[in-house]
Amino acid sequence: MDKILIVDDEIRMRQLLRLYLEPIGYECSMANDGIEALEKVKKETFDLILLDVMMPMYDGFEVCKKITDSHPEVPIIMITALNDAESIVKGLDAGATDYVTKPFNGDVLLARVRSVMRRKAKEPVIYHGLTFDESNNLILLDGKSIDFTPKAHALLRLFLQHPGRLFNRLELYEFVWSYTSESDPRTVDSHIKMIREKLRELDYPIDRHLKTIWGRGYRWSENETK
Repeated sequence: MDKILIVDDEIRMRQLLRLYLEPIGYECSMANDGIEALEKVKKETFDLILLDVMMPMYDGFEVCKKITDSHPEVPIIMITALNDAESIVKGLDAGATDYVTKPFNGDVLLARVRSVMRRKAKEPVIYHGLTFDESNNLILLDGKSIDFTPKAHALLRLFLQHPGRLFNRLELYEFVWSYTSESDPRTVDSHIKMIREKLRELDYPIDRHLKTIWGRGYRWSENETK
């Protein structure tokens, strides 16, 4: 049974996360601040850590950095009300694997947990015959490799690895091109159009999965997972 450490200074949030996770087979351990979390990590083995950001004593960024320095094999999902790009980048730079913003949707949270667990186990991610093979960095449809441009490949890989996560254009640009690029962030839209057109040509139901959330960004839906 996979064991998850929940770190949050609010007891109601810890209980809510446990209510989502335990019924589907995860064992949960609790810590109410960063100091307790660090002590637990020293003494116990965890498969995943759900880590709040705004806590007394050590904030989530500090705790994340300390844990990834000592236990780099343990993935961390940061749970935060801070949804600005600077905070997200700070968390990822501290070693976080992913993040979920508060308030969160329970189904989205569980999708993120499943995604991280799959990646930890190096299991292929499969959606309706479309597969991301992380071990070989390949995207396949019904077992056959699909040739995308490097940026389109990186974009699609990001969506497949983070089902349910809403990315705005600037986030996608930062992840794939970085702000040092001389490209226009609107190149994200043209690359997503390219991905959709190529997969439609291959009769893949891309519109069931890659959703445009008007005025907000893009999201990969796993509702059609097979």
